[in-house]
Formats: sequence, structure tokens, C-alpha cells
Amino acid sequence: MSTNTPTQTPTEQSSQHVDPRFGFVGTDDEPSPVTPDHTVDLLIKPRENNPIPEFYFEPTGLSIDVGDTVRFNVATPHHNVNAYHPAFGYTQRVPDDVAPFSSPILAAGDYWLYTFEQEGVHDVMCAPHEVFGMVGRVVVGSPTGPGANPVGEAPAPTEESRPPEFTAALVLSDPAMEPATIAEEGSVSWSDLAAESKRPMLRPVEGGEGE
Repeated sequence: MSTNTPTQTPTEQSSQHVDPRFGFVGTDDEPSPVTPDHTVDLLIKPRENNPIPEFYFEPTGLSIDVGDTVRFNVATPHHNVNAYHPAFGYTQRVPDDVAPFSSPILAAGDYWLYTFEQEGVHDVMCAPHEVFGMVGRVVVGSPTGPGANPVGEAPAPTEESRPPEFTAALVLSDPAMEPATIAEEGSVSWSDLAAESKRPMLRPVEGGEGE
């Protein structure tokens, strides 16, 4: 006599493999435990006439459904995906009740899976390169929550937290990155942002005396 085994939905499958805080780290030479619904690449591109390259997520803005899994591909080394969460010392730019999620620092060829279970705006960064503008915005279901507020506005930063700064603040404030625009367009490419929003605000350390 045969028995019927209940079929798991994609969300149920992903929840078994993708940790709500640490996601799932994999490499290109091994199969993914779940089929991602979307893909984001973490990239570096030389900047003309400037020693500081462009560090960015592609797409930079992404609209998804609640329960969707995103695969973050690390095409260039030394990146991670980190939430703007108070537990990390940042102003909250993710929905309430979202865990302080973060990947480890990843090598080129790694990927990181994360399932977005809470509706609202999720602002993320690459922690090593945040000040250079390597930030992204994932709108899950609807453009709502703390991350829908303009950078620097409520929830206000405290002594224990800080908002996005330097080029990160410029990128997240670009008109193309408005949460409602991302929700309407489906995705926003790095190339859709104004050049002014990508300008580097830090400079390399110059050589010391005698060099």
C-alpha cells in the first residue's frame, strides 16, 4: 500500500535550510539547498580618474514577495551582507521583529542565501565597504517600515547607533532608490543611480613624510 507524503512549499523548504540570522553559505561547486527566487551580485568596478573603485550590489534595489529567497553572489572578494539593525549598532532600517541577520565575510565564488519572511523595507550593506556606497534595498511585499523613512530621519539615531553615512547615505537617498519606486519597477540597477549619488567621500591615506 502506498502512502502519500505531503509536498512542501518552497517557503517551507527554504526555512529548513536558510537560517533566519545567518542564512546559508555555499560555493559554486556545490548544489544549492533551495532554488532562489532572485539573484543579487556583489561587485567592484574601477572608477575613472579615482583610485577608489565603485563597490555595489546589482541590482541595488529589488522588490520581492514575502517568503522569497535571494541568492547573493560574491563575484569579487571580501564582501558580506549585513542588515541595518540596532543589534549591530546601526539605526534600524529593517522591519520590526526581524533578526539581526548577517552573512560572514565571503570569498569570490561564494554565495549567500537569505529568505525574507517579514514584509517591509530591508536596507542592507557590505560592512567592509559600506562607507564607499556598497548598500542595497530589498522591498518585501510593500514599501513600509523603518527602512521606508528617509536616511537620517525617524527612527532617529542614538548614541548607540548610527545611520548610513558617506556614500552609503547618498546611494540610499537617490530618487531611484525610493522604496515605492523599487516596488513599482521591480528592481533598480546601479546604473540607474545618478553619478552624484555614487561619488566617493573618503580618500586614500597619502604617503608619509619622506616618500
